[in-house]
Amino acid sequence: MKIVDGDSHFIEPLDLFTRYMEPAYRERAMRVVNDPTTGKQHMIVDGKPMRLGSDTEEMLSIIVGHGQKEEGNALNEFDRSLIASADWQDMGKRVQYLDTEGLDYQILFPTLGLLWEGEIRDAGLAAAHCRAYNTWAFEVCAGRLDRLFPAAHISLRDPALAVEEMQRIAKFGGHSVMIGSAPVHGKSFGQPDYDPIWATAQDLNLAVTIHPAGNKDYLGSAWFRHRNPGFMFISMNVIQDPRMSLSTMVYDGVFERFPALRVATVESMGSWVGEWIERFEYRYQYMRHTSQMKRPIREYFARNIWVNADPSEKLLPLIVQFVGDEKFFVGSDYPHAEGFAHPIEAMRNVLVSLPASSVERILGTNACAFYGLAV
Repeated sequence: MKIVDGDSHFIEPLDLFTRYMEPAYRERAMRVVNDPTTGKQHMIVDGKPMRLGSDTEEMLSIIVGHGQKEEGNALNEFDRSLIASADWQDMGKRVQYLDTEGLDYQILFPTLGLLWEGEIRDAGLAAAHCRAYNTWAFEVCAGRLDRLFPAAHISLRDPALAVEEMQRIAKFGGHSVMIGSAPVHGKSFGQPDYDPIWATAQDLNLAVTIHPAGNKDYLGSAWFRHRNPGFMFISMNVIQDPRMSLSTMVYDGVFERFPALRVATVESMGSWVGEWIERFEYRYQYMRHTSQMKRPIREYFARNIWVNADPSEKLLPLIVQFVGDEKFFVGSDYPHAEGFAHPIEAMRNVLVSLPASSVERILGTNACAFYGLAV
């Protein structure tokens, strides 16, 4: 049995985009700059400050805050110097982490990409950021791609450019792509405009992951138009975006048009699935003609959908009993602060009431099936 960390993150060098972006876009690349007066760090993209709140350095400390909350530190007490360490890009040290935690495989998602995703409107610029990141990600993992699996970042802003990038990633040996959960141009993920992306993922056998990303219109934001509510409120609510993105795909018939497509919500917890399935089942009884669904939600869930759950979800065993154990897998979110110091140990504790066969599926088998990894 292989143990899989289905959600972790690179900590990219802060000058990645200025080094890897094509010259035509380089001046507009995301970058970190120092205020000439205060010396404080700020993020800019496309020549404009990014909307990350008032403290960029605090944001950067969150993304390398692994284990700091477990040590009793509050967010404003995190070590802000860690972001500068080159160890984050040392994949030999990453493999040592896997060995220490008893992990065979790890899926790696971007970090900086989650920040620019909600900032860029220009499709060409977004695609250029994706290309730069993907090139770097596979380059830095070279020689270790049997254990470290980058999830390639693609943007929905231009489906034709997304398809080109997915074809390039498949040639690298990629297994999955990541899509930020924020809506683009106010469109459902089931909008036919996006069908070339889903068709390509299906044809190339690429798993599609939907991950929370920067989004000023995240669910819950309407209650705080007058001020920034702070990171706690935002982080509690932005995780609902992948669920909504997936709902639009179900509702608008994506899985009817692409029956072999594999999609997972990532870093969005798993306990919501029970209520989600019940809600779809109830409404489908008498409102299905208003959707593009041709079959009940449980059939799509069994065939097309996986869910990355947190190692802290006490409700998860009950949800597994309700919907089955074949579609959940675990993720550490390493090395982000909201992640988990010892994810496999924590998940075993959460799942202790379930049969050993169910635990085995959730710790490895399901993720291998979704990501297309050797069991």
